[in-house]
Amino acid sequence: MDKSSQKLETFEAEPALEHGSSTEYHELERKLESRHIQFIALGGAIGTGLFLGIGRALTQAGPLSLLLGYSITGAAIYCMMQSLGEMCTWLPLPGAIPQFADRWVDPALGFAIGWNSWYYCVITLCAEIAAVSVVVQYWEGAQGVNVAVWITILIVLVACINLFAVSVYGEVEFFFAGIKVIAIVGLILLAFLIDVGATGQGPIGFRYWKNPGAMKEYVATGDLGRFRGFFSTLVNAAFSFGGVETVAVAGGEAKNPRRNIPKAVRRVFWRILFFYVLGSLAVGVLVPSNDEKLLSAQANGSKGAAASPWVIAITHAKINVLPSIINAVILSSASSSANAMTFNGSRYLFALSKNGQAPKIFQKCNKSFVTTYIGIPLIAILFCFWKFCKKTKWVPSTEADLYRDKAAIDAIIWEERKPTTIWGKVWDWLC
Repeated sequence: MDKSSQKLETFEAEPALEHGSSTEYHELERKLESRHIQFIALGGAIGTGLFLGIGRALTQAGPLSLLLGYSITGAAIYCMMQSLGEMCTWLPLPGAIPQFADRWVDPALGFAIGWNSWYYCVITLCAEIAAVSVVVQYWEGAQGVNVAVWITILIVLVACINLFAVSVYGEVEFFFAGIKVIAIVGLILLAFLIDVGATGQGPIGFRYWKNPGAMKEYVATGDLGRFRGFFSTLVNAAFSFGGVETVAVAGGEAKNPRRNIPKAVRRVFWRILFFYVLGSLAVGVLVPSNDEKLLSAQANGSKGAAASPWVIAITHAKINVLPSIINAVILSSASSSANAMTFNGSRYLFALSKNGQAPKIFQKCNKSFVTTYIGIPLIAILFCFWKFCKKTKWVPSTEADLYRDKAAIDAIIWEERKPTTIWGKVWDWLC
């Protein structure tokens, strides 16, 4: 009998998981309620990509390319999540993804997926916390405060949340996801009203799809340039979709996983349709790809909501009260994404350690709160190292720089004919 069969027999012999009780699996306990899992599936890990990064994709590729890029990526993500949901329902393990690859394919693949996933979490955590330090400066009262203060506050809060019981993480994500769901639904409804002229500015329709056009040239000219523009949106969409698998990672600590995980995975469809597909359509309808305010905000690295196409559309409609509210939503989204990346990263380290592919110290859990407590400080230390690299110009200094650097990265990717990202590779492996 091989290693995989032995592991499966061990799992099937555990009645606690078969019946979905809250009995701990190894050192972690199942304390995430159904409502936590459902809201993590709906709004968990949605960061600044949907609010800020989508504007750069619009100016690079045009509204039709933006819609196609998010729709195609969303379709691929939906298929991937159905596969992942099936595996996680049958075998809900902490860390999930690296353990699945190790059991069912090969330990080498589990090692590669696990460390790639962990690396992605660390990099995204850095980007989101850097984004928070920029977004908060949208308000004049915060501009006089050193950005190090905001970064320190957030990294301490995120670390503390994840050092407590997983139920605390669940409550925080439930709250943040609720804010994001309400905000995005409200923005889409407002976009419809603005588009039909209900705000008194006259109907917009699809005028911006005719002038300046539905697709823009990028890097090259002609049809090839328009195709490359479309393809560049896939990179942005992949960044925006990153973290959608959090529901599977959290499934290893969910109560009644055989019932709650399938329900949560089914809700991913509505997340993709309403948040990403309709969201990209709304942005492409309301804001032209050559909008001066949007281009200027991106070129000058404007703070927070000033670079958001949603806020620019609201400003054009002369609705003055909403930009600050949208900035608060962007701030909460970046904070939520940072929180989710810390959670995912610590669980990936836990899973890798269980597979014998990381030091055993990462299996240690806090006895009082039953959560991993070694991986979280490590992630915080790596964040501090990233900030040092920022000072020495080794890495982008803000999220705006991160997106600007993607243009150069995209050119290299095209030359090597490897149009993918770290997370795209993980999704490919999962499928």
